[in-house]
Amino acid sequence: MKSNLSAFLLLFLLLLHQSLFAKAGIVSSLPKIVSVAIKRFKGKISPKEIMNHIPDLNFSSPQQNQTLQEIKGLSRIKEYFYNFGYLQYSETFDDILDQPTVSAIQTYQQSFNLQVTGHLNNETLQLILLPRCAVPDRNFDYDFTENVSWPKAGNQWSQKKNLTYGFLPESDIPDNAKKVFGQAFTRWANATGRLNLTQTNYTDADIKVGFYVLDDVYDFDVDVFGISFIREESPFSVKTAEIRLNANRSWALPSENNSLSWEDDVLDLESVTMHEIGHLLGLDHSFLNDSVMYPYILPSQQRKIQLSNSDKTKILQQNIESNSGYCGSWRVLVITTLSLGFSYMVLLA
Repeated sequence: MKSNLSAFLLLFLLLLHQSLFAKAGIVSSLPKIVSVAIKRFKGKISPKEIMNHIPDLNFSSPQQNQTLQEIKGLSRIKEYFYNFGYLQYSETFDDILDQPTVSAIQTYQQSFNLQVTGHLNNETLQLILLPRCAVPDRNFDYDFTENVSWPKAGNQWSQKKNLTYGFLPESDIPDNAKKVFGQAFTRWANATGRLNLTQTNYTDADIKVGFYVLDDVYDFDVDVFGISFIREESPFSVKTAEIRLNANRSWALPSENNSLSWEDDVLDLESVTMHEIGHLLGLDHSFLNDSVMYPYILPSQQRKIQLSNSDKTKILQQNIESNSGYCGSWRVLVITTLSLGFSYMVLLA
């Protein structure tokens, strides 16, 4: 699974670089209703469509010599579970409900404290439909295949205590949004008790912030709000880390809490920024829904910026490991690329 996840990430990166140049045309010139329509995968089965077939299906675990059940659109769910670490890779995902798929459903349900049935029940599908981070939840490694890797807890890539961040000029981020980013960086710095994060220009920054379109990356109707990854570049093995958020979303400032609506693609900028920065500082996804590292945006928690007790414990543990363990002598450049639709933010502000 490790090499396949890395290959998927490489494809992701290639598409994101192409999306950088497409952003200005898609986000700034098209009405929101058109931008939202662009992201949908025409002619493919989405979780919403699968839900229409669920009531009449029997999701009992396959028995020996029993004819395996075929569920229209289940291949899309299998791809989803593979992308996020719950199912092994397959050259072709089919619509057959086999035992590995039932086990993947059960693992997913147990992880997120859902009723463990092995069935694609309404509760499970409703969670799958929510906006989420593109970083896998489980079964992935800090491994530079083709010079890229997911960020992974327990793998320190920076010994620096003074980090700087800067904003991609092409993104044209307004000052009130930059202030929100700064608040998120400061909150994490205070939690670590050792880091200092300050703003500088984009070229010289350790952490680089920008905006990209992410919707066409998955061959599935996945509502992705962002991604984090680390890159190793020649000739000096410079480590860079990037966080990219989705430019086809509307992003609300803290003063616009009443406009938040995940169903209408209006997300809280500070909450998602907190989540993606957490990945760079060494935190994996948390299955506790009060954590800022919870991978989904829940309808009841559309703004979540305060670190939970588990978040604080984990970031302090990362600092202990960083101070006591050998982390190499890399020259480090961290890139946080947050892809946001700020044409919408200007309209909301």
